[in-house]
Amino acid sequence: MRTIRPTELAEYDPERAVAVGVMESDHSNVRMIRLGPGVSLPPHTHGESDLFLYVVEGAGELDTTDGPVPFSAGDLAHYRGDEELRVTNNSTDGLTLLAFLAPVFPPATGDETT
Repeated sequence: MRTIRPTELAEYDPERAVAVGVMESDHSNVRMIRLGPGVSLPPHTHGESDLFLYVVEGAGELDTTDGPVPFSAGDLAHYRGDEELRVTNNSTDGLTLLAFLAPVFPPATGDETT
C-alpha cells in the first residue's frame, strides 16, 4: 500500500498546463494536471487507454462535440481512448485534475532497459 498527496508534487504555471505522474502500476496510472487561470490543456487522445478525469479543486470547462460543459470540484468525466480531451480553466482560480488511465498511458514502447 502506498499513499501520496498529489497536490504537493507540482505548482501551477501561469503560462502552461503542468502534468506530472503520481502513481503507476502494471495496468493503470494516475497523473495530476494543474491549469492556472486562462490556461488550456492541449487537445489530445489517449490511444487504447480509458481516461477518468476527476476535479480536485477549482472549475473549468470541457469542450465537447455537444458544446461546452462546466466541470468543477467533485465532478468526474469518462473518455474513451479515441475521444479528444479538451479542457480549459476559464475561472480566476487554479484547476487541479486527477487523470486515471487504464491501461497505462503513455504505453510502454518495449525499448526500456531496467
